[in-house]
Amino acid sequence: MVVIKKKLSNNNIINTFFEPVLNDNTPKWLVIKEKQSFEVPDGKNIKDIIKNPEDLETKKEIDVLPSGLWQCLKCGGQTQADKKPIHCPHCNRDTHFENITKIINQDLWKLPYWKDIPVEDLDMLNTYNDTIEIVKKLLVLPDDTLYKIFTLWIISTWKTGHWDAVAFPIFRGEYSTGKTTALDIIRELGYRMIHSAGTTFPAMIRGTHYYQAGLLIDEASDRLDRRTETGRELLNFVKPSYRRGSVYTVADKEDQEEMLCYKNFGFKAFAGERHFDPALLSRGIDFVMQEDYPEIPSIKYVQDELNNLQTKFLNYRYKTTAPPDLGMDFCLRGRLRETFESIIATGMHIGLNVDDIIEYAKSIKQEREEELLGTIEYDVILAINKLSQQDIQSTITGETDAPEHILYTDIFKEVFPDYEEFDKGERKKKGAKIGYTIKNLHLKKKRLGIGTVLVLNDNKNSRRLNYLYKKYKLVVNS
Repeated sequence: MVVIKKKLSNNNIINTFFEPVLNDNTPKWLVIKEKQSFEVPDGKNIKDIIKNPEDLETKKEIDVLPSGLWQCLKCGGQTQADKKPIHCPHCNRDTHFENITKIINQDLWKLPYWKDIPVEDLDMLNTYNDTIEIVKKLLVLPDDTLYKIFTLWIISTWKTGHWDAVAFPIFRGEYSTGKTTALDIIRELGYRMIHSAGTTFPAMIRGTHYYQAGLLIDEASDRLDRRTETGRELLNFVKPSYRRGSVYTVADKEDQEEMLCYKNFGFKAFAGERHFDPALLSRGIDFVMQEDYPEIPSIKYVQDELNNLQTKFLNYRYKTTAPPDLGMDFCLRGRLRETFESIIATGMHIGLNVDDIIEYAKSIKQEREEELLGTIEYDVILAINKLSQQDIQSTITGETDAPEHILYTDIFKEVFPDYEEFDKGERKKKGAKIGYTIKNLHLKKKRLGIGTVLVLNDNKNSRRLNYLYKKYKLVVNS
């Protein structure tokens, strides 16, 4: 429902955006014409100028058009109709028409109310403060920083098209903890948010591909259950969609040689019980909800305020510059940066101090590292590291040759120092656990006459072990 046209003529770039809105309580099209003009100095290439925004002078024109608008190809007169007309009332003859605007479907997502707010009156920091104040009255979150993260995530949805990765807010908790309310607030304030209740999987695919819409999935613990075919299918659709360029590929039902690719990148939020797929959690921000009673029991009591905020966000989308880039040397790295980048950049864009959000992100990294301690994987890697160090020390003192392998039985004894107290069945069970763990760590083994061993003189194993030592914060052998 948004059309972007680019036309280059007379040293002008003209982009036209169509956004469905409510104007005078009637669905209409907000039409934003963005005209970028430039001069071409001697010796400079037009393509180089277009790539540099500082060389372009941008002007915007905003208009509102009715939905279902058609233009007569004979006289140029415009007619509003639900379907393509045949007779032109302006020139009073049967003729052909060109479609100007499509019919707006009001039920796809909540349409924002349109009011033209001059840029000089668009104070986004105050708008943020108003938003977080209402959110705190509607929703009980366990941490003050989470209110900032939640609110900035909503605002960042209005800059869809500027992000390379986005986070998935995941609201977990029992009944009556505010999970569904959180999704409802996002639906009321976010950009093109489709609630999945009553929405089929194919419709979700079309929503993200054709409309760049966001998805709100309630009861996600059940709907994303790997044990069901539909759960696996939906999980495979949403899991990689936090990154720009992600597509969902299906087979063409009509042509055996064709495959169809749908863009699925975009904002998504989930609510459900405690259990979520770990891969999905690693791409999200975890909101562990608690049963409590907010100051305002229902959204309906602040509907006008929410509508007004959404109008300001719409103006923010089309009238402000792109959010800042965090730069190559930003303190957050990898998945953690991808998760928080749009939130932190949005905070910077509206003039908000985001130091506490950065510290919160760092604390998540610390918590994830601490969670590794005490796991069977950690114990196995610790044992391998210790046994390798012992063998290296023996090599230094000249007692043995350089080690080539470590016996599984030695790893077993290191992990379970009280192994002599195990009966035969328990020893067999725990020994198998060691074997499964080493396999899951993707380490190469070998069977010798003395037993199964972990191969050390293998380049692939050496690289893998060095990575695991760093991951589990152990000393890396040199």
